[in-house]
Amino acid sequence: MTVVLDTSVLLKWFLEEPGSGAALALKDRYVQGELPIVIPDLALYEIPNVLRFKRGVPPSEVKAAMRAFWMLDLDTMAPTESLLEKALDDSFATGLSLYDCAYVALARELETILITADTRLYRAASKLIRCTLLR
Repeated sequence: MTVVLDTSVLLKWFLEEPGSGAALALKDRYVQGELPIVIPDLALYEIPNVLRFKRGVPPSEVKAAMRAFWMLDLDTMAPTESLLEKALDDSFATGLSLYDCAYVALARELETILITADTRLYRAASKLIRCTLLR
């Protein structure tokens, strides 16, 4: 089954923090061909942006992380009018950002599970779609 991972999970591939082990296990399953992963193309901007503003992460490490991420060749989905409309509806319904709701809308569109490490997103999204909280 394909899953959608949000940025809170993807960042754990590059930052040592609670839940990194579980996130890296998902990455390993993807690399081994066991777990198809799809992300909105928004993640390609969110990940380096968070790393860029993370204290102590030099530009060379941000660039290296992005090269490594790019080499994984994850399936990305560009926004469509329908996807953006669903994300906007979800944003108004939940109070979450449009960015967070892009992941929710993508999981709904693909009829799959969203995996997040963001408790606030999990609480809101689990009322709309199948959602798992990474710990």
